[in-house]
Order: sequence, then structure tokens, then C-alpha cells
Amino acid sequence: MKKSWLCALLAVCAGAWFLVPRSSGNPPAEAIGEAPKELVFVPVKIDGPAHDPAHHSFWFGPFPECSSVLDANGDGKLDVAAGRNLYIAPTWTKYTDYRDGAETNGPDVDDNYEGTMDVNNDGRPDVLSSGWMRRQGIWWYENPGKLGVKWPSHELHAADGLEGMVIGNLSGHDGKDVLVNYFAKKPGRSLIWFEHLNQAPWFKQHVLGPENVGVSHGNGIGDINGDGRPDVVTTSGWFEAPPRPTEDPWTWHPDYQFSAFGSTSPGGAGLPILITDVNGDGLNDIIIGSDHGYGLAWLEQKMQSGKRSFVTHWIETDYPTIHTMILADLDGDSRPELITGKQLFAHNGDDVGGFDPVFVFYYKFEKGRFERHILSYSYLQPYFGDDKKDTPPPNYVVGVGMRLNAADMDGDGRQDVIVACKTGLYIFFNKGYPQRRRGTNWLPARETYPSHVPWEQKKR
Repeated sequence: MKKSWLCALLAVCAGAWFLVPRSSGNPPAEAIGEAPKELVFVPVKIDGPAHDPAHHSFWFGPFPECSSVLDANGDGKLDVAAGRNLYIAPTWTKYTDYRDGAETNGPDVDDNYEGTMDVNNDGRPDVLSSGWMRRQGIWWYENPGKLGVKWPSHELHAADGLEGMVIGNLSGHDGKDVLVNYFAKKPGRSLIWFEHLNQAPWFKQHVLGPENVGVSHGNGIGDINGDGRPDVVTTSGWFEAPPRPTEDPWTWHPDYQFSAFGSTSPGGAGLPILITDVNGDGLNDIIIGSDHGYGLAWLEQKMQSGKRSFVTHWIETDYPTIHTMILADLDGDSRPELITGKQLFAHNGDDVGGFDPVFVFYYKFEKGRFERHILSYSYLQPYFGDDKKDTPPPNYVVGVGMRLNAADMDGDGRQDVIVACKTGLYIFFNKGYPQRRRGTNWLPARETYPSHVPWEQKKR
């Protein structure tokens, strides 16, 4: 057997996809082995910080850690906003300082959550953003309908100790309500949400519950009790939506308490907390990650004799700082995947596991079982320490910031993943499953290399 065919045979036995050698004569395409299990993603770096230590800019930031996906200029193509930068598809033309807020503050950018909606019903998507340093609170930025013009700024809610927001349908109207996420308790503070209105001032504030009940890092929106009304989920329980959410009181259920893996103290969660039926039993469960500790878990909802309870199952225990996550159907089977990862250098590297590997994962899950798949995984320690002064700055070290997005950015019908973190803005273009078929070898023929000799026929 010729050596080239031996290599091909070994590749088949390993279940690997390969290109048939030119000496094979390119036989007709035929399926190889089992169906492929890994989606192909092509990462493209749209923008990133300049590595210029003399001016306090490094490959690891500062750079905005949130992004919004929207058709900013009305051309039918999805664009990306990240902090003060607007990137217009398809060439990702950059417009800097398109809005206020999101100022650089030392190693950070004051932009800890973003979202988009048409606030004033003019047919153009606007951007909502929250800050916690220089501009504390939530503002919405009005799309002027033309590029190169500053977007007017409107205050929605000024407050300190505010980590972000979740956009959803709490009122039963149009899905443009805003749930506020405070990370800090304080006297007189209650969890609040803003109902979207069809006329100015566009939002109306509602109080969910008593002072500081449910106030913690991380919350979410979803139907817990199956009555068709979205409820509010926190790290220590959930608020049940009444039949008239804007008029009647919401009911608090302290049915669980989330803690980071290995901790017995109440812990914070990533934003948002997600609600979906993980195990297919008809009851919605809760997916929750530790914001600044270790662990990613799902809380299984159980109903026995009319009593509701939640059982914690750990998905991951070895990875920290699961600061944000989303659900999206990546493989087109009409079932969502969970996409999450580690926030790169949260708290400027002072977080637990700050220099552990940084990653972006997605998980397929069925009947309560989770299967991890890797979008990106990078070791950080080789780039730091006294003995690493000559190590060049890396490229494509991707973590998860404070807001993930999934959208079809290139119009091929597949959901792509958009990541903004301290190393830059990336789009992971989803190319679907590989064909795993024998076919054309696109590499240059051996005979085209000047150094080539016909070694198979050479006498030894």
C-alpha cells in the first residue's frame, strides 16, 4: 500500500475529515464515517485595541465589552455597535464617538450592558446602554437616520450600583420593557422595571417588590409557572407576574438561593439568567452562571403535590466568571444551544481565576445532559510574568465580555456569534457542519514545489 493511501486510511479510522491526495485520482464524493458533530465557525476580528503600553493601551484593552446588533442605516444589513463605536456592514466601516457614554475609565470602558429597540417608534433601531462608573445608570441613544451624526442621548434611569438590564415583555405589550439589574443593595432600593409606552416619555417605572428583595448581580425574564406570562428571575428567587402586570402586585417566591461552586454564601450571577426547559419535562428550568466565582449550573424545576422546588445541577465547576450568556439555535434543529464563556480580566485581573484560560463555549443540551463545544480557548499565563517580557502580544485571544449576541450577520440562514471583550470585537461566522466527504484537494500539487523529487520512485 502506498504511503499516501496509508495516511488516508489512518485519517478515516480516526474519524477525521481530510482531503484526498491528488494521486488518488479524486474518486466520486462519498460520506465518511459518522455524521459530523462540530460546527465550523470562522472567527473574524473586526476591531481591537492597539498594543501601545507607553500610552496605557494593551492587547488586552481597554476596549468595550458589550455590543448591540442592529440595522443602523436601514440598508437591510446587520451592523454592530460596541461602546462608542459603530461598525457598518458589510465592510465594517467604523464610526467613532457616534454617541455619548461608554467613556474609557482606566483599564475599563464604562459600558456594562447594551441592547437595542425602536424606542420612539420612528422605524429606526435605537441603542440602550448602562454604565457604572462615569455615567451611572441607563440611557437610550436615538438613531438620527444618517451616518456621521451624533446620536442624541436620553436618560432612562440614573442610579449607582447598577450592573445592566434585560429587555423583554413584562407588560404584555410589545417586548420592549426594561428590567433593571442593581448589583448593590441600599436603603429604600427595590427591584424595578420600565414599561415601554407608545408615546413620550416612552417609559414608565414599576416597582416589583419590597426593599432590596431580589436585588443582586444578575436577573432574567421568563415564564416559570407556565401561565404564559413572563416572570422575573433573580439569584434568590422569582417574582410571579400577575394577570395585570402593570397594575397588580407581583408575588415573590424565595424558592432557591444560588451560590458559586464551592461557596456557601449567596452569590451573584451572570446577566441575563436564562429560562428554558432543559430536560424536556414541560417545566421551565433556570440556567445560571457565577458572575465572579466558579461554576455554571441549571436549576431543575420540580412540582410535587402542588409544591414547587428547584434542584441544582452543575454544568461546569472548573471555570470562573460566567458573566453573560445567551440561547440561540446554532445548528438549525429548532432547539437552542447555550453560548457563554469567561469574562476576560474582570475587575482588572483581580477576580478569582483571573489568569485561568479564557474561553467561549457553546453547549448542546437534551434531557438535562450538556455537551460542551469550543468556539475559542486561550491560555493567558504565557503572556505575563517577569520572564515573559519578550513575548509578543497575541492575537485572537477571545473571552466573553458583558453582553453576547447571536444573529445571522452574513445572510446565509445560520446564527453567527458576536463577541465584544477587552481584546476586541469578533464575529464567529457559522458555516454549518463540514461535509466530511472525499472531494477535490485544493492544495498545490506536489510537483509544483521546486524542491520536490519523486521520492516514491527514488532508489534507496
